[in-house]
Amino acid sequence: MLSTGDEVLHGEIVDTNAVWLANTFYEAGYAMTFRTTSGDCLPTLVETLQQRSRVADVLIVNGGLGPTSDDFTAQAAAQAAGVDLVRNVEWLSEMQAFFDRRGREMAAINLKQADIPDTAEMLPNGNGTACGFRLELNDCQIFFTPGPPAEFKLMITEQVLPRLIQYFPMPEKLACLRLTTFGRGESAIAALLADINIPAGVTLGYRAAAPIVEIKLSGNQTQLAAMQACWKIIKGRVKDFVLFEGKAGFAAEIATLLSQRHYRLQLHEGFSAGLLNWTLANGNAALCGAEITGNNETWDVENWMRSLAVKPADQTLFLAISPLVKGQEVGFILATPHQTYTFHAVISDALLTAPQRLQEVLVVQAMYLVHRWLTGQPVTLIYQGLALKSD
Repeated sequence: MLSTGDEVLHGEIVDTNAVWLANTFYEAGYAMTFRTTSGDCLPTLVETLQQRSRVADVLIVNGGLGPTSDDFTAQAAAQAAGVDLVRNVEWLSEMQAFFDRRGREMAAINLKQADIPDTAEMLPNGNGTACGFRLELNDCQIFFTPGPPAEFKLMITEQVLPRLIQYFPMPEKLACLRLTTFGRGESAIAALLADINIPAGVTLGYRAAAPIVEIKLSGNQTQLAAMQACWKIIKGRVKDFVLFEGKAGFAAEIATLLSQRHYRLQLHEGFSAGLLNWTLANGNAALCGAEITGNNETWDVENWMRSLAVKPADQTLFLAISPLVKGQEVGFILATPHQTYTFHAVISDALLTAPQRLQEVLVVQAMYLVHRWLTGQPVTLIYQGLALKSD
């Protein structure tokens, strides 16, 4: 994939199109092997198109099909292929109809959006005025797509994927097993799995995004049985750190468990300042109230715990995170109808230097307590940067 635009290259916007495309193609059996970004520079675009077309079977180019002076993609494609730009009459008619339906006059600047390389196949845009096109260069099928996500996704789904299936018969389906862990860093998790024999042709990978680490086992669908046998061993090694499997998310996992056991969750937040409530609500967890005090200094964690000593109603769990105490301490409470768990932790110096990350860690740690209880496992703190304070 080649993403274009100074705003992407300079980090002014996040390239969500690339993330979506990689996932969509992977699920369709077409794994992406290379991704790069170019700014709005005509010579660079031409050079990149020529270079990537010599090594790729398929290249998806995204962006630069707009009507403004910094949209060079169609011109770069024509130069790379050594052909002229021509005005596509069919798309010009569609553009005119687009503006007519909206009671607007089409500006002269929009005309260039109907210009595509002479040897290209026009790809209609069902959501906008920038047509895409397909161009063959150096035996590479290059698909040029508009930048706006709604236009891009529709064109990939309706125009690009059907042509890929036509030009490249549907490949063997890919399989990817995923689980997300918490409490240990990437190197520590990798060390736990270092001596596992991975089946030939299968890849074990990691994605660290503090405070979690995702483990992925990837291969072809025909290897799924061998992958699942290996996966069982992997899960056994990291069982104390697992949050969830798949891609649904931890909050959604807790929401499912609460629903299955007919529980609701009542929250009390200090330093996390509402992040716990927002995270769980975003996962559609069953909540029955939240009190958010913010980080009002509490002089003693034990007194804070005593002040919140409650016996929840039947089928209700009470979960609390304290304010920051003495600049480096925090408390957690998980009260169930049968037992109350309390934890008084000292926060590591490294974690204290990043308040936003600290909030995220405390929220995931609190959710981990609930998850452990709902799944019948020992309830404890697990994150390395939170040390239980001795009596």
